[in-house]
Amino acid sequence: MAAEWDNIGLVIGNPDAKAKGIVVTLDVTDEAIDMAEKTGSNLIIAHHPPIFSPVRKINPGTAGGHIISRLLKSDIAVFVIHTNLDSSPQGLNSHLAKILGLVKTRAVKSEDITYRIGLLSKKTDSLALAKAIKKTLRLTDIRHYGPSRKVSKVAVCSGSGGELLGHALENGAEALITGDVRHHVGVESEILGFPVIDAGHAGTERIMAAYVAEKIKKNLTKSAKRIKIKVFQIKEGYISF
Repeated sequence: MAAEWDNIGLVIGNPDAKAKGIVVTLDVTDEAIDMAEKTGSNLIIAHHPPIFSPVRKINPGTAGGHIISRLLKSDIAVFVIHTNLDSSPQGLNSHLAKILGLVKTRAVKSEDITYRIGLLSKKTDSLALAKAIKKTLRLTDIRHYGPSRKVSKVAVCSGSGGELLGHALENGAEALITGDVRHHVGVESEILGFPVIDAGHAGTERIMAAYVAEKIKKNLTKSAKRIKIKVFQIKEGYISF
C-alpha cells in the first residue's frame, strides 16, 4: 500500500531488539526523543520518516543528522508507517473521514495514494464546512480555496493532497479536504468552481499518534504483552497572527 518513493518500516535500529516501551508520534523531533528517553522507551513509531533521501553523511550540525545522532546514541529504534497507513482500509484517511462525519465512504486510488470520498449528513455550504473542520480538528487556522457552494460528496486526503483536485472531481467529489495546498491548486479550484479546504499537513495528521497508539494497545492486550505506550503530540511549527 505504500508509495514506491516512500521509506517505511524499520529505518533505524536493530530488528532483533525487543521493545521495552513505545512512543507514537507524527514526527521524530527532539521532544519525541526526550519522551522516549524519560519513559525508557526504545522504539518510536512515526508517520514521517526521519530518513527519506539516501544519506551520504551524518552531521550533527544538520537537522537530520542531529536527530539520527541522538537516536543512535540513545539506542532508540524508529519504525515508520507513512503512505501505507494513509491508504490502508482502517488507516489515516479512513479515520479522518470518520472524524469529519463522512458516511458511506469509499476508497479511491490515485497514482500514489488511496484517499476517501464520502457523504456529509446533509448538503452544507463549503465555507461553513471549513469552519466546522477548524473546530473539530482544533486548528489555529484553515484556508478555503475556490467559490463557496453547497456540497455533500467530499474527498478527504490527509497530509498533502492538493494535487488530487482533478482526480477527486473526476470521481464525483464536490469538494476536497486536505493540506499543503499550493498556489496553482487554489487557482484551479477557483476556475473549476471546486472548493478545496486546506486544513494543513499537520492539522489533518495530528490524529495519527493517538489513533495508532490505541490500535497497538488493543493488539497487545489480545496477545497479553505488556509494553508501555506513550503518545507524543506535536505542536504547530508556526505562529498565526
